Amino acid sequence: MPESFTWTQMEPGSFESEHRIVKLDAMRVGWHRSNLGFKLEADLKPHRFVIGVLASGSTCARWFGTGVEEGHVAASGASIWLSTAGPSAILSVTTDARRLARDFPDSPDARILMESVGDVWLEHNDVFAKRLREYLQWLSRDSTKSSGFLRRVTARAMAKRALLPLLADALAGRNGATAERSPSLNRRVAAVRVCEAYMREHLDKTVTLIDLSVTSGLRLRSLINAFQAVTGFSPMAYFKRERLNGVRQTLQRPHPTRTRVIDVATAWGFWHMGHFTADYREMFGESPSETLRTS
Repeated sequence: MPESFTWTQMEPGSFESEHRIVKLDAMRVGWHRSNLGFKLEADLKPHRFVIGVLASGSTCARWFGTGVEEGHVAASGASIWLSTAGPSAILSVTTDARRLARDFPDSPDARILMESVGDVWLEHNDVFAKRLREYLQWLSRDSTKSSGFLRRVTARAMAKRALLPLLADALAGRNGATAERSPSLNRRVAAVRVCEAYMREHLDKTVTLIDLSVTSGLRLRSLINAFQAVTGFSPMAYFKRERLNGVRQTLQRPHPTRTRVIDVATAWGFWHMGHFTADYREMFGESPSETLRTS
């Protein structure tokens, strides 16, 4: 799993999610399902590599701002920027390159994965995506069955024998559609991140589109287009969700005696408590005080 990651709820409602993790020595298979759109940002540990596919064709997702379809294989050896809209289901494999080198010192498949650390890319390949999805779905389903030690050992052995070559085939078959090599995508993602940093540094002030335009170096229309492409939202709508999630996460980790809703809200740039409470309730299906009370 990533060393540090941030989940942000991006759609109104009561957020529900489910996770499964299958540990297979140097590889970990993950399955994630959620009922509402979210954003996941993460920095991977050194020598880690993640490769993933959509578990369902109905999932609407963006990988570093680029739309993901059922036939896509996404990967990263540096960071993660994933966002979804509506219900979603995603499958992934996280590998540790150092453990691969130790466990498979003479394997050309392991070498392909190790050489991919540091890359960020999105490849459309229906064949590889289907094969990877079906195998990961089998592994995640099998892990929930309690058929004894023999089944677990067999699954682990099959993963070593089949999963590593499958991942290597997907990586070796890519045609160069690397996210890091897309200048326009890089500019858009960079602009969003610069604006995010600016917003967090100026929570106590009213930040306008003009401020964000100056900060990012983009014209207003280009800035709005960048946010729409990367996040699916306008800049102001995006940051409103970011700040509401910041309040919620703080309220869910309260100081036992000193946490007050009004203090947390103003720290995240909300000064009108009536509007804030209404927006919070609409977003999360409960009032800020209810979140604090149940934490």
